[in-house]
Amino acid sequence: MAVAKRRPGFALWIAWVGAGALGAAVAASATQPGHEVFGDTGASYWVPILLATPLALLQFLVLRGLIGVSVVAAGMWIGLTLVASAASIFAISGWYFVVPQLVPRTFISIETGMDIMFTGGEYINPLLLGLAQGVALAWVFGRAGIAAWWVVINLVAYAVSLQLTIFALTALAIEPGTTAGSYVLPRVSLAALYAAVTGLALVAIVRMQYVSIKAHVSAASKGAV
Repeated sequence: MAVAKRRPGFALWIAWVGAGALGAAVAASATQPGHEVFGDTGASYWVPILLATPLALLQFLVLRGLIGVSVVAAGMWIGLTLVASAASIFAISGWYFVVPQLVPRTFISIETGMDIMFTGGEYINPLLLGLAQGVALAWVFGRAGIAAWWVVINLVAYAVSLQLTIFALTALAIEPGTTAGSYVLPRVSLAALYAAVTGLALVAIVRMQYVSIKAHVSAASKGAV
């Protein structure tokens, strides 16, 4: 187990949401049309990985500073997050290559097949991200089941944040564009909402671990008496 005995709460959740929003702001600003830092983001497989680095580093600071996980454990989080980002690139490319070839061989309509393709493609990144980070959390807290739960949490978080972001943009009449308000803001909002959901789950996980540690210490103390 690689976590200190600290009881988190609102501060952890706020920091987690802030990390998500700030990390997304950095990445979106670097890819904003007309202001690209890396030029064509699709020209290199390394660019999406570089764009995922700020968020991973900020989450590293939150895990290290507010939960007290070891440097090795927090570093493992960064490494697996970047591995998931790299894997997502190839997985998404493969998905969009294979599905159009499979649809004509099935009994579903082309329209339904395309809906499945685009919807499924959107969830590949949160799926792999949840799996990679779940492995890190499972190692940190010594509970294998956390890995599976973190995958589910990430998928739910993405679904919820996507729908809320679409609703908000529609209500505010913000059309997708190239300005900070129409390009950066939607991505920051999506990331903040995503982090809000995963942050609640993270707080719950750490609190359960705190209760478990407290119960263990209490039992050990009674045994010593």
